[in-house]
This record gives sequence, C-alpha cells and structure tokens, in this order.
Amino acid sequence: MTRLLASLLLTLALAAACARNYRLDDTTPISEPPSDVFRVLWHRKLVQRKLLDFRPQEWATAAIDDKGRVFVGSSGGVFFAIDAATDRTIWSREIGAGISSVPAIDGVAGLIFVGADDGRIRALDLKTGKQRWSYATQGTVDRTPVFSEGFVLFTTSEGRIYALDESTGKWRWQYDREVPEGFTIQGYAGVAIQGSTAFTGFADGMLVALRVYSGDVVWTRDLSGGKKQFVDVDATPVLMGDTLLTSSYAGGVYAVSTDTGSIRWQHPVEGASTVAVHDGRIFLTAPKVGVVALDTHGHLLWRQAVPRGVPSVPVAAGPYLFVAGTEMGLFAVDAASGRLLQYFDPGHGLSAPPAVNMGYLSTLTNQGHLYLFVVPSLLAQRYY
Repeated sequence: MTRLLASLLLTLALAAACARNYRLDDTTPISEPPSDVFRVLWHRKLVQRKLLDFRPQEWATAAIDDKGRVFVGSSGGVFFAIDAATDRTIWSREIGAGISSVPAIDGVAGLIFVGADDGRIRALDLKTGKQRWSYATQGTVDRTPVFSEGFVLFTTSEGRIYALDESTGKWRWQYDREVPEGFTIQGYAGVAIQGSTAFTGFADGMLVALRVYSGDVVWTRDLSGGKKQFVDVDATPVLMGDTLLTSSYAGGVYAVSTDTGSIRWQHPVEGASTVAVHDGRIFLTAPKVGVVALDTHGHLLWRQAVPRGVPSVPVAAGPYLFVAGTEMGLFAVDAASGRLLQYFDPGHGLSAPPAVNMGYLSTLTNQGHLYLFVVPSLLAQRYY
C-alpha cells in the first residue's frame, strides 16, 4: 500500500509538472496552453536510482539515425538500440561503465562509436551491438567522436585529442597542451573536421588546427581575449563554410578563418560554452545569459534568459530551437524570434542536450528516464 501511494503521488506530481508552461525570461507561469510542437510518444527508465541519490545527473544524449533508430546510454552502463516508432529494443550492450557522451554513427562502416566514463571508446556493430574494438585513455570520453577517411578522432577530459584507425582501433597519433595553473572550467571541447583538417579547443584558451592524418599543427589561435583566468575553449567548434565558430568562457564567441585561424569577429558573452548553427543563425548558451541568437556577422538577434539552472547545448531543427535546463525541463523556442512555444518538465531537470532527427526528439532526464517525442511538423517533412 505504501509503494502504491508513493507511486500515485509521484505520478500526480509529474503530471502537474508536465502541465506547467514558463516564459524563458521569468519564472511566472502563463495561462495559455502550450503549442503542440512535440508530443510524448513513449518513455522508459534506463537507470534504477537508489533511494537516497542526491541530485542525480545524466549527461548522455541519444543519436537518432535516418532509419528511426535511437542509440543511447546512461550512467547505468548499458547501451541500447531502440526502434523509435515502437519502443522495441533492437539490441543492448553491457558497457560496464557510465556513459555521458553522444555516440557517433558511421553507417557506411556499419559502426557506432561510444565513449564512456572509464576512459574507453568502443566501436560497436551497428546491427548487432557486438564490440569490434575498444581503446583505453586516461580520462573520460564525454564528447562525440568524429570520423574521416578511415580515422576516428576524439577528445578526453585529460585535455588530449586522439586519432585511431577506424577499422581496428589502433593508435595513430595524439596531441595535448599543458593545463594552465589555477582553476579551469569543467568540460572540454570536442572535434570538428573539414577536409583534411581537424579543429578543437583547450583549457589554456587555444584553438588548434591539426592534420587529420598526422596530427601536425596547421595553426593555433589564442582566444583568451587577454584574460588570465577561465579562458577555457570548451565549445566544440562548428563549421560554417570557411568560418569556424567556437567560444572561450572568458572571451565569448569567435568566428575564425578555417584556413589561417585569423579572427573575423568576436561577440562577448561571459560563460559561453556551446555554439550551434542553423539556417543562417548562430545560437549559444551561457549560465548568466541563457540563450542567445546571432547573425552570421556576430550581431545580436535575440536573447532569452532561462529561469533556473544551466542551459544545454541548443539543438535546432526546422523552425525550432530545443534547449534543456539542468534544473528545469525542455524548451521549444521559435528559432527566428526566441519566442517560447512549448515547455515540458519531467521533474529533476535535464543535464544533457536533446537530440532530434527524422521528426523524433529525445531527452534523458536526470532521474534516468528516456523520453521519445514526436514533432509532427518535422515528421511530416519526411514524406515530401
């Protein structure tokens, strides 16, 4: 009876939480009903929480492929392949370590690359989940691996970038920089690749371009903005033609030439640690500011605060921008204006960014519940 009562109370609390709708610029509930941008298709629990877990967090983000398969892990250490339409488990793989990363899918090679908290990156068979190879590092692998011309590149929490042979996992080269003295910001940048060049940032404020095949340095650029502390370049670089976009915590957002590393423009936003590009707009998030939209010249288009917590990496699709909050829920925002369209709060917040593809939207809550939503307007586009 006690368990039944507790379950009923939890269900009622979640239902009430899900019904709330907030403006991004304050914490005052608004009375009009939310827009029907997305709807819950199904949800399942991936992590069995202990009764006394204090403020748990989940950092993994799913990858949704063009066949409608959801690939996701969690702190529970099991990696799943799930059919998005039916919630059917296609296969699962015991990793043996927590997963805080976004997997990378190489459909041509038939592989999916999964980083884990034990410092290993694993290559799994896309159809069966069978492990092809694994490689151990000294840090954690939390950022999305990237692949190009038979190489897999990824960064780790030890401040290092690795290049492995994609088919065998054999080490090819690595590059690192000395961690600066004093405090640094938690987190680190992932890797972006354009042609034969790889780009990533480091805690000493440097953005570096490297040859994919050799690890040779093409150029380095200091993005500390003359600051001495918290100069970390933690935003995974994003490519926009021949311009590279990233940010340093102290200096803000930078647009850099991919060829020479010269700075084209800078937009100061303290605490910027994420950058995304979609439909001619640049989006970033920062704890004190919330969500910011810029044009391609770095001019401010709009800005919206997030009521509480740290906003996630913004994810854009169609006319929408999706942002999660560590102490809030999932926001759907009009990408052109910043207007709040819908808000979903499953309780306990969302630390990981959402994922969207093929008309599906997924998010993993800090309590370890995986939610799969359908975005009707994006789903309809698949048939045109």
